[in-house]
Amino acid sequence: MSTVSLRGINLAFNGTAILSQVDLTIASGEFCVFIGPSGCGKSTLLRLIAGLETITDGEIAIDGMRVNDVAPAARQIAMVFQSYALYPHMTVRENMAFGLVRQKLPRDEIAKRVAEASRILQLDALLERKPGALSGGQRQRVAIGRAIVKQPKVFLFDEPLSNLDAALRGQTRIEIARLHRDLGSASMIYVTHDQVEAMTLADKIVLLRPIAGNPGLPSIAQVGSPLELYHHPANLFAAGFIGSPGMNFLPGRTLAADASGIDAEVLGLPCRALVDGSGLAAGAAVTVGIRPEHMQVGSGPWRARVTHIEALGEHSYLHLLMPDGSTTLQAKTQREDVQVGQTLPFALPPAALHVFNAQGDAQRRHGRAAVDMEAAA
Repeated sequence: MSTVSLRGINLAFNGTAILSQVDLTIASGEFCVFIGPSGCGKSTLLRLIAGLETITDGEIAIDGMRVNDVAPAARQIAMVFQSYALYPHMTVRENMAFGLVRQKLPRDEIAKRVAEASRILQLDALLERKPGALSGGQRQRVAIGRAIVKQPKVFLFDEPLSNLDAALRGQTRIEIARLHRDLGSASMIYVTHDQVEAMTLADKIVLLRPIAGNPGLPSIAQVGSPLELYHHPANLFAAGFIGSPGMNFLPGRTLAADASGIDAEVLGLPCRALVDGSGLAAGAAVTVGIRPEHMQVGSGPWRARVTHIEALGEHSYLHLLMPDGSTTLQAKTQREDVQVGQTLPFALPPAALHVFNAQGDAQRRHGRAAVDMEAAA
């Protein structure tokens, strides 16, 4: 078992809050990704789990054992950094074995562990090379191998792919996913700012938000599976952060609302959203959200002017300016006949809409809304 539990974690530097009200459980064998904008405390939280930062408020437990005062080396964790941190004068084999040699493990046990890690990461042909003769992706695999040989209960990854080019990031991401499947029972906690890494690797995503200047605001904006955060963001912050590009937001007010849905006025025109409107009074200010890939461009009651086109081959993203002169949207389309300056009609499909109340909290979407959108795509 390798359960990690965090309870009541609060942390401040020089009077500035960095982490607040962090309560989280990472199950044995789970791949958990911490994601969020710069300055939200995701790497700091990882370092607290590793014991590299001193916790001042709250409790961290691994397998039910409180580890607040346990040295990093005794926590049965292994950490992989973005900088590789390999010894340049040592071979791959020596780098991977170094920690085990310091623990004074028997030579045959060290050789067995290095051989197994090399097999998993396909490093057998590189064992006698030094880091200077390796590519960036190979160096990162060696750094991961050095973690594997420790046979830890928990793996901690601090933006391990940020120094790699796009092609190597994709390849190494697949290798890390395969490693998670192969190791099975070990938990993995992974910090990244890259949404593709988070969405493709995670069993569970922990979305963190900056809290400086917002005393009492919880650091965790939402916890859930990748698809849960995508289809059912809990608040405006989660809706705006998850997705690339982010969700479009339009100001509106309710015309009528009940458990079956919400009728709202958006930029002067009525629309309906298939969300639970319980608790919303008629006339209440709301924010209506829709993802660019769910916009229906080409027909509909709203009209907007194309100000920019990002052509990406198979599809394009249209930047749209509404007639009010201040509301901007993005829409994904496969049309190739659109020109900058053109005015286009569009529709807001009821099953695709999200609605957020005046406090920024999401009204619960009906269970089939996301399914209906997937079927229509």
